[in-house]
Order: sequence, then C-alpha cells, then structure tokens
Amino acid sequence: MTSTGFLDQTISSGGLDRHEIHPYQVYVPRSYSPDREWPLMLFLHGAGEGGEDGLLPTEFQLGSAIRRHADLFEAVVVFPQQRPASHWSQADLHLALACLEQTCRSWRIDRHRLLLCGVSSGATAAWRLAAREPQRFAGLLIVGGLVGPSAAIPAEDAVVPTGVGDPHRWLAQQLRHLPIWIHHGDADPLFPVQDARRTAAALRAEGAPMRYSELPGFGHNVWDVAFYSEAVVRWLLNQRQPERTANGDHGP
Repeated sequence: MTSTGFLDQTISSGGLDRHEIHPYQVYVPRSYSPDREWPLMLFLHGAGEGGEDGLLPTEFQLGSAIRRHADLFEAVVVFPQQRPASHWSQADLHLALACLEQTCRSWRIDRHRLLLCGVSSGATAAWRLAAREPQRFAGLLIVGGLVGPSAAIPAEDAVVPTGVGDPHRWLAQQLRHLPIWIHHGDADPLFPVQDARRTAAALRAEGAPMRYSELPGFGHNVWDVAFYSEAVVRWLLNQRQPERTANGDHGP
C-alpha cells in the first residue's frame, strides 16, 4: 500500500570531499495510485521558511491550503527548503530541481504536467528558475514576487542577468509560451506593485498566455487568496505541455 500525506524525504548533495543530507517533504494525495500518471507541483517558499528541518515549508501558504482543502490538490507536491537566507541561491534552486527529479523517479509523474509556484522570495526564485528552463514547466503561479533588481539579492542569483536593458521585457521573451498567473497586492510594502504591473504588461506585449490579479488593499500577504482559491488551483492543475515532435516543435 502506497503511503500518502506529507512524507519525509531526504536528498544528498556535495562533491567528492563533501556530502550533505537535506530533508524535504513530498505531499502525496490520498487518492494516489500508480495506475495513472499524476501532475507534480514544485513549491518555493518565502524567506521565513528557510532552514534545515525540511518541515517549515509545509506549515503555511500552500501546505496550509492542502491540509484544509486536500480534495482540491490532486497532485504530488514537492516542498524543498532553502538554506537559512533571505533569498534562494543558485545552489538552493539546483537542490530544488534535484528534489523534483527524485520525486519523479519515486512516484508515477506526468512530465507534461510539471507545475511551478512560489511565494514572496520563492516567487522571485520561481521567475528565475522558469526563465532559465522555460521548457521544463507546464504552468507557473507567482504570488508576491519581484523581477527587477534588488539590493538584497546578489547579481548571480538575480532573476535577470546583469546588463539586460529591460528586465521585464527580457523575462517576457523567455516565458512567452508559458501559462502564468500572477497575484500581487497593490499596497505591497516589500515588493512594489509597479514591478508586477511592468512584468504583466511585458508578458501581454509578447502575447503570453498570462493572467494578472492585483488585489486592492492587500500588502505582501496575498498567498491565502491564491492557494485557497478553487479557481486558481484548478487552473494550475489543468495546465499541460503540448506534445512535441522529434525535432522539438509542438505537434499538431
């Protein structure tokens, strides 16, 4: 019998002279069966949930929504954890993808339905990850993220490479084929709403299949609006990459 619920997992990292074990969590829905393929959601948490216990990323935001409305989340969900810091580093994102791949090997996952979502600094990291690997994911949910440069994020970990003239246009060009839904509070004191508006405008200009929800009167805390919304969850789980031909083009 397959175990379900929030399950403790570990993954190793390091080179020849260094070996570290990192805990993380995987949520497996009660209805899971290996008889069919399942969508997978990769969740990147905010700065407050960083650490080394592997548990904090499941206690708030998406994890809380799953516990209250498990019937909505018919997907395997991966909860990697960044090291204690104010942002996701390149090493953290590399580890997150390793957790994703290990989960794909451990459960029966539909690789045409890999979904990425992030909150706050995790949403900024999700922008970065999606821009670097736009063909990997079928859908992207951004909740309170930032695209433009920030003094809190080193250049090597920024969303957009150094020297790009218009960061929002550059990002939109990378992601013009990816379904995206952005949520942002118009009174956000940490990540200005103007950045989210510029990102949405750039994506629209590229013809991207995107949605933008600006929440009047909300500050930075908009994740409950997104993750507790049946419409948002169903939109994300309905995303699927089209089949590709042998040369990499979309099939008919």
